[in-house]
Amino acid sequence: METSTTGTKTISILRKELIVFLVILTILTFIHFLWFYLNYGTWNNVPTYTTLVHMLIPASSAIICMVLFRDQALTRETKFFLGIFVLYTIVFLIESFYRPIMPQTLIELPVIKEIPLLSSLIAIFGFISIIIMNLKKKWRESLKLSKLWFGVNKKFFIGFTALFAIIVIVLFYLNYLFGFGESLLGYDPGNFIILYLTLLGLSFFIIWPQYFGEEFGWRYYLQDRLFPLFGSYWGVVILGVIWGIWHAGNIFMGMNWPGQPIFGNLNMIFIAIILAVIYGYAVLVTKSVWIAVALHLITDTTEVAAMIYLSHAESIFAFGSGIYSFLILGIFAVLLILLDQKVWKSVNVLKT
Repeated sequence: METSTTGTKTISILRKELIVFLVILTILTFIHFLWFYLNYGTWNNVPTYTTLVHMLIPASSAIICMVLFRDQALTRETKFFLGIFVLYTIVFLIESFYRPIMPQTLIELPVIKEIPLLSSLIAIFGFISIIIMNLKKKWRESLKLSKLWFGVNKKFFIGFTALFAIIVIVLFYLNYLFGFGESLLGYDPGNFIILYLTLLGLSFFIIWPQYFGEEFGWRYYLQDRLFPLFGSYWGVVILGVIWGIWHAGNIFMGMNWPGQPIFGNLNMIFIAIILAVIYGYAVLVTKSVWIAVALHLITDTTEVAAMIYLSHAESIFAFGSGIYSFLILGIFAVLLILLDQKVWKSVNVLKT
């Protein structure tokens, strides 16, 4: 199995960590849902940047567990970086619940408006910090156990991320090609590329904590406990189901597919399983959580840019974030399993 804190842990310890993580995750997610539902009612009423609050929950749950169980991955460098994330989370919550302490207009376009500047400055500091820590060998090695280093197989990191980005863009383009929806400002592929690259650059600097907030929880903490307990194949399916169900409250409020709570949640579980395979595979190969952060960020950034300049469909039966795209991505995920079983079988399944 790849270098991980799970390497020296027993089944009983991993089960206890898994249960505690799921309990904390459930409690925080329920509190989040009540806050949103009682204050906003529907997803459309939630301020744009505030919609990102829920993404901070998985990593927050993981960090609480790491502290409770005195995880050996909590080295000095890891504590420093996770401390920045915790600070960001606190400030972002304050700005989301009340109002931005220092609001700043990002881009005058639909769905992209003000950002809370103070938490964004903390995010930039964190982004620069993790790069600096990965440049020095001693610090980089210290981040290895928590998968906060940039990992191995750098060519794969770049190539796989680029390939995934191209696939996702094509899938959103198919919405326009097949007439499944209209973009908010009209079809304009040139402006789509400009906006896409702009948002991608900005997002890596100022919105990465949200994607880290999910992926550190799912791909580091949860994956490293499910895989040794259930094996990589069943583990990735269970992870996907948990990830999909975790979105239930938001979808009930109208996120992604307004007015389709039942089919929306079923579709989200299906999507989460497919993406759990793709993101999980990338993390197994690189041994770094950052590739999952990049892939998740690319997925959402493409959706936002496509919504404005390519095509946007709220129906489940469409491409983009609809089921047709994920049937295609499902084939891609199956190929990742069939063509590289060595990676999946490298996971050490603990025996009773």
